[in-house]
Amino acid sequence: MQSMNIFSASSQKELKRSLCLGALSLPLLFALSSSANAAYFTLSGPVSIDLSTPGNVNGVIGTLVPVGLPSSLADPVDLTAGSVSFESHDVIVFALSLNAGSASVDSIGAGAASAPILPNPMGAGSFNNDSGTGLVSPDSVSVGSFSTLRGDYSFTLDPVEANETTVNLFLTYSPLGSALDLGNTINFTLSSGTNFSVQSTLVPEPGTSVLVALGLGLLSVVRRKARL
Repeated sequence: MQSMNIFSASSQKELKRSLCLGALSLPLLFALSSSANAAYFTLSGPVSIDLSTPGNVNGVIGTLVPVGLPSSLADPVDLTAGSVSFESHDVIVFALSLNAGSASVDSIGAGAASAPILPNPMGAGSFNNDSGTGLVSPDSVSVGSFSTLRGDYSFTLDPVEANETTVNLFLTYSPLGSALDLGNTINFTLSSGTNFSVQSTLVPEPGTSVLVALGLGLLSVVRRKARL
């Protein structure tokens, strides 16, 4: 009789642990299921551009800025090329901000790299930041060929000048989370009469990373408790 009670208590403990694990896994499962439809990425951190940047002979001084998705997909999205759905494609978002005294920038090229090599970007475009004022939009957007593997944003008609920032620029890649991943490299080519390049790595856009971090954090708590 006593052994049966011990077995029953042990079974109840395991059941409670399983239920707890299942409940705490929900944020992670939600995040992963969301990224299966569309993964949103930005830069791992601000990328400073200064006179020591290789190839930057014309004096561009500024920062490539990690940014998130618009607060609502109803925000203006324009100058699109190719497939640009945020719901069904992996998305990279970024902006360029120039410092006082910087040379102007007349074009920006951007493309992601990984091993194996990524497919072409499927689309490119821009959307207004929520502030929506004092920002420079590209005058045209195109998606490069297989040999260039990038999106191109032209500011030839209205260059980005010192103390100006672009609207948010974005690239889309293959749908269903199949193209981009954490740590992929994004290559930028900036033009100020002479081209030069800089790089950054990708991280999940803040809304996505918060869900993933929450799910992983809760799972680690459960694992620690299970060892006790």
